[in-house]
Amino acid sequence: MIDIKQYRLDKEHYKQWAKSKWVDVDWERFDQLDESIRTQKTQHENNLKKRNELSQQIHHKQKTGNDTTEEIKQVKMLKAQIQKQEATLAQLQEQRQKILLTIPNPPLSDVIIWWSDKDNKIIETVWSLPTFDFEPKPHWEILEKKWYLDQDRAVKLSWSRFQIVKWWLAQLEFALIQWAIQKLTAKWFELLLVPQLVQGKALEITWFLPNDSTNLYRVNPASTVPQEDREEDDLWLIWTAEVALVAQHADELFTQEELPKRYVWFSSCYRREAWTYWKDTKGLIRLHQFEKIEMVSFVNPWESALEHELLREIEEEIYQELGIPYNRIDICSWDLWAPAAKKYDLEAWFPWIWLFKEVTSTSNTTDFQTRRGNIKVQQGKEKHYAHSLNGTAIALWRTLAAIVENYQTKEWDIRVPDVLQVYIWTDLL
Repeated sequence: MIDIKQYRLDKEHYKQWAKSKWVDVDWERFDQLDESIRTQKTQHENNLKKRNELSQQIHHKQKTGNDTTEEIKQVKMLKAQIQKQEATLAQLQEQRQKILLTIPNPPLSDVIIWWSDKDNKIIETVWSLPTFDFEPKPHWEILEKKWYLDQDRAVKLSWSRFQIVKWWLAQLEFALIQWAIQKLTAKWFELLLVPQLVQGKALEITWFLPNDSTNLYRVNPASTVPQEDREEDDLWLIWTAEVALVAQHADELFTQEELPKRYVWFSSCYRREAWTYWKDTKGLIRLHQFEKIEMVSFVNPWESALEHELLREIEEEIYQELGIPYNRIDICSWDLWAPAAKKYDLEAWFPWIWLFKEVTSTSNTTDFQTRRGNIKVQQGKEKHYAHSLNGTAIALWRTLAAIVENYQTKEWDIRVPDVLQVYIWTDLL
């Protein structure tokens, strides 16, 4: 959530940034509500002050035996006005809050301002592309031939865009998990296992509600559940582990000594992938349920730029050690999701389609999520909003797909990256 005081100082700045992120905000209505709230607050404060003055007069007159009929009458009238103003203020603030929650985080000054994802800047391509003495195959073709994927049974259980991962491929995924978790905990990330079903408030703090509800899965909405059964219902499946890792600290105060606070978590993630039904319909690239290892950091505001580079470096270290060629991408404003002030992506090489595809991203969300969640840090006598950051250490199924395509052999086998062999005890799948 943006700082509304800063918005009032430079409204055009925020409006232009929202436009550059392709976010549609009802600015006219927002400004009208904000002005009405400020006017109502002034009147409310004046009436409170006047009521206090009259109360003091009544107290003084009663002590001296003077008549207080007129003052009591005025206090009653003011009380009615104050109650009406408070109801009006609450209504106006609720309406303003709904619009406020749709306003995106302004990009940092070094973000590229362009109007298409084609304007994302490739900073560097790391590793030369692999060469094959045969025509490389798509990962799903190899995995289905070896019976490592079973989409038919997954569809029987659920629907399209689900997969069952089997045999050695499942073991390779757990090798990736063990290797990455050990790497990150050695870098002082705290491993957490937290709920994957969360209340709507957690998604609101991290921006996914109300802005992207069409891509979320909801469990037992309150409107469909009897009142006596609602306490543990009306929950949402997480889009990403970031939701729980950030929102767990809602309404909390960090001390200086606690920061930076870094978490890592392995979890399943759930996305409806609305409007993408024609994209990546086979294999492990775009599914409704998938696994990720996610990093989240809380830092002081002046540390967030350096922390962002640290998360990016960790992501690159992982893919370098896996031996997968990738592009490092500086994301432009058009492709910068609403909470992020700056974002990097890594795109892994997929030989069969001769393209790079996104496998990780890391975002500096500054105080956008912490302001929504009221997450602060104590600095001496002062309190300020912490900055939060997130980064995908490994998108597991996309990474498995990249490994299969880059490490495939002419005989339809899959070589295991060196760093994973100690966890899986074989060099060939």
